[in-house]
Amino acid sequence: MQASYESERNALKGVLNSGNSASVYGITVGSESLYRGVSAFELLPRIKNAIAEFGKFTKRVGTVDSWNKFQDGTADPIITGGVKFLLVNAFGYWQHQNINNATATYLDDLQQAIGHIQSLSGSIDAIEIWNGETGWPGDGGSDYGDAKAGTKNAATFYKTGVCAALDWGYNVFYFEAFDEAWKPKSTGDTGDQVAKFIRSRSLEAILLIYIQGPSLCPFIDISRHMVMK
Repeated sequence: MQASYESERNALKGVLNSGNSASVYGITVGSESLYRGVSAFELLPRIKNAIAEFGKFTKRVGTVDSWNKFQDGTADPIITGGVKFLLVNAFGYWQHQNINNATATYLDDLQQAIGHIQSLSGSIDAIEIWNGETGWPGDGGSDYGDAKAGTKNAATFYKTGVCAALDWGYNVFYFEAFDEAWKPKSTGDTGDQVAKFIRSRSLEAILLIYIQGPSLCPFIDISRHMVMK
């Protein structure tokens, strides 16, 4: 963990010190580290080190983790430890939900996590909170319990779930914008098959979302509110 941390820290220093700091909105330390068993008491000093080192470039320095680690108290030392930027990952798919219940599960998970963060911080805006990751595998992806992969289901989840989160005012990272064929196959094939755009970088895939019916968030509006990874 230390070697990886130092490697990424040095890479970030290179970017920020080369005059590109204006392109950096925020910095996260760790990626679902709590979910993978790292203690919040171990992670918090690393976040604080990053705040001390990179805070002059951006005030948004925090971490990203699974929704349940924010909801169940695991992340409490971080929430109360002066961290002001948190990304909450939530997937109806990884909760093995049928598409008919996926949106309700996704939004409820977000609400539980965000509600706990806001309650513990004593404010609705003391900590900037984003949905750090969500998505649904399209055609060619694998099923996960009752969660069935497929472009039609991905379109449904996007329109009813992601667009609802945006409509509520949340910033959303949709995982992900482009297929990553270099990633190894795994359950969900989230790197290879979940993308909104196809490998050719055309709009063909994302347009499937809109030709199937009215959308809660037309593409022209998405560009102002949603970041695609």
